[in-house]
Amino acid sequence: MPTTLTQHIAQYIADRRAMKVEALEKECDKEKAKITSADDADTFEANRSAKVAKLELDFTVTHWLDSAAKRAGQISMATHAIKFSHSAAKGTNVLAENLGSDSRYVDTFSIASPAVDAVGNAAALDVARLLQLKDDAGKSLLEYLQEDSIEPLSPLANTPEQLQEWQHGLKQALRDAAPSSHTLAKQVYFPVAQGEYHLLAPLYSSSLSQALYSEINHSRFSQEMKAVRDAKKANLPCENLLVAYPNLAVTISGGSKPQNVSQLNSGRGGRTYLLDTRPPTWRNQQQQPKDSNQLFNHSSLLFNTERTVKRIADFMLCMLHKPSNLKRREYIQRMVEQIGEQVINDIAIWQQQPAGWTNTYHQLPLHHAQWLDPNNPRWTEENDDWRDRVSTEFGFWLKDRIDKAAGSGQTFRLSQGEADEWRQTFKQLLWEMK
Repeated sequence: MPTTLTQHIAQYIADRRAMKVEALEKECDKEKAKITSADDADTFEANRSAKVAKLELDFTVTHWLDSAAKRAGQISMATHAIKFSHSAAKGTNVLAENLGSDSRYVDTFSIASPAVDAVGNAAALDVARLLQLKDDAGKSLLEYLQEDSIEPLSPLANTPEQLQEWQHGLKQALRDAAPSSHTLAKQVYFPVAQGEYHLLAPLYSSSLSQALYSEINHSRFSQEMKAVRDAKKANLPCENLLVAYPNLAVTISGGSKPQNVSQLNSGRGGRTYLLDTRPPTWRNQQQQPKDSNQLFNHSSLLFNTERTVKRIADFMLCMLHKPSNLKRREYIQRMVEQIGEQVINDIAIWQQQPAGWTNTYHQLPLHHAQWLDPNNPRWTEENDDWRDRVSTEFGFWLKDRIDKAAGSGQTFRLSQGEADEWRQTFKQLLWEMK
């Protein structure tokens, strides 16, 4: 609605005036504190009065809009900015519109309302913020000017001639009369015929970058997502979905002066998020264990725990003739827990198989099947017995592996006591990772 936008324009100018008045008052207070004579006081009052009078004139609505129309050519309103290729590039920025979109691609026009950036003289960015003001329906002054409509400005102008000057001046920020690229911009020579080519100049979409930045920051820092993460941590239900973007990379545009690139880039602190597009890491499908001999002796379990088992064996050999103490026992305990966690993580791969997959492996012991196939409808009730039996097997399996890793010339052999202690450790892990 043009009327509400007119009100927003007048309020915007008033707010800028109030900000300048506050800054002037602070400056005058500092100068006043330095006064040492009556002549200095008279000079101070004269200067202060002149500055206040100039400020009042500069921030009358018509005078400020006259100035804004003259300064608009110092900035470019854009969706695609050339300075993201190089901060010293001086070519054309593009305010793209009505280019259409393809559902197969995520591009600028996949966004319902792309943010419009401003590039150019930082001293004229107040004009950019003027153009970005919106009415209650969400339509900006920029969009009115694109439609050659001057309705929001009409009530503010003193004469039709002044209104036309505003329209002509402000529209200078929307287009470049002489489009050009630059030696520091990206350029691609694309052949179209013998000896003929098109010069393509790919431009970075600041609007798309802003949409990604806002979405990712919402998922990371918003109160809504914080509440969802807190609910997950406390194992409580929550109506909202937890959204996360793992393995992000960040690039910085503009270095310590992101405002030299663009207005939106300055608001982002120069940061641009890059999503992880690396190809997936190939993982060989592990063959399921089919009988009692193939679970703890499965190749993946043996391989993934071999190094830790060897560390325990070497440590025990090194400490063989030294008295036991709490620190050494705790070290071994941590290594045993590490092995147990690795075994449980490896088993999780088979637990994700379709429920009931163990039904075809009749030689697989029942307690193994209950562990490997937890969602099988055959298990009508919770049965703790399988944890006891699996934990017992783990204890003896680990004892035998450490004995073997210590070598044939070993001077010690582990007893059932160690196996029983590790059985209890593993059973506790099974309960914790239920």
